[in-house]
Amino acid sequence: MGAEAPAAGGAQSLTTQLLIAHLISWGAFAVLLYVYFGYPPLLAVCRRFRRPRPRQPSAEQPHVTVVLAAWNEALVIREKIENTLHQHYPPDLLDLIVVSDGSTDATDRIVEDYVNRTGRVYLLQTRGREGKSAALNLGVPAARGEIVVLTDANAVFREDAVAELVRVFSSPEVGAVSGQLRLRAKDGLAEGESFYWRYEQKVKRAEAACESLLGANGSIYAIRRDLFRPLRPRDVNDFRIPYEVLLQGYAVVLAPEAISYEEPAPSLWDEYRRKVRIMARAIPTMLALLWPTLRRRKLFLAWQLVSHKLLREVQGIFFLAAFAGAVWGAMLSSRLLAVFGSAQLALYLLGVFAWGLPPVARWRPGRYAAHYDMIVLASLAALWLWLTRRVRATWRPARAGK
Repeated sequence: MGAEAPAAGGAQSLTTQLLIAHLISWGAFAVLLYVYFGYPPLLAVCRRFRRPRPRQPSAEQPHVTVVLAAWNEALVIREKIENTLHQHYPPDLLDLIVVSDGSTDATDRIVEDYVNRTGRVYLLQTRGREGKSAALNLGVPAARGEIVVLTDANAVFREDAVAELVRVFSSPEVGAVSGQLRLRAKDGLAEGESFYWRYEQKVKRAEAACESLLGANGSIYAIRRDLFRPLRPRDVNDFRIPYEVLLQGYAVVLAPEAISYEEPAPSLWDEYRRKVRIMARAIPTMLALLWPTLRRRKLFLAWQLVSHKLLREVQGIFFLAAFAGAVWGAMLSSRLLAVFGSAQLALYLLGVFAWGLPPVARWRPGRYAAHYDMIVLASLAALWLWLTRRVRATWRPARAGK
């Protein structure tokens, strides 16, 4: 009788381990499903209880200042200035501030030429290479316009983009407005990012319908100048600035016809590096904002912050846990977890092959798998940088020739 106890204990231990493996793998997978496929439908339900207030269009045209931070943008800055000056908006009510963040190429010289010739372009300079937050902290308070449009040097606006942004500010409760980014994909690998952006735009439209758009398109968004709050060095400006507007009780909405065009990153590696930088800076920003949000009892906003942003930035942990739990379960002879782990491994390997082999990259599932791998790796790398306190405040444009 006594000899049977260890066997029974071993069976019980195996059952416990299998249960834990299932909980880890399927629990992590459930979080991912919620983030990507649960949160958007719940937003649609919430719209029934948060109907947007009716807005009356206004013919009033306020003074607008476009502000952009630039570092070594000589390749694109001339086109950006021309694009801004030729917007379909009264010239005497539209100007541009370029904040050069320690540029060492011809950027400052090109901008100074427009300063001297137009009277509508202004050049400010940081004390050195300080980062985008420092540049915006300098540029936004210096703006003459009551509406400030924030953008990137490589973003090309449609001719009516500024007018479309401003039109939404006719409602006094609107504090910030995001335009829409459209990627000009030229190759197969860019399609994965374009697909992601199409999905993200659907989520943004749902949030905007609740007047609580969580983050803007950094390529094109606008705020009331008086609502701007200084950024910390490592803040992600197109998230922190609109979020501070929401905390002040104003609506943040979408102007779907305010279109900005950008080229995607020239390679998946460039996009990977860009996402690592953004995610590593976003994680501490979001954690720092969570308590102030709860303290002000903005529970809907806190739910959005966790569901749409924070869980998305740390998603690499859940991908890793789902795979690790499946491998553990497979080692314990769970056929279900073995199949689940094999499916994950196949997806990862397809992405790796598409990342390194052009024939596989030309296959659409391969492109999507490569983008999927890139997101997972970027999230894990960003977490590591944050935990090891190696997050940088500066940025580098991700484009060909840079």
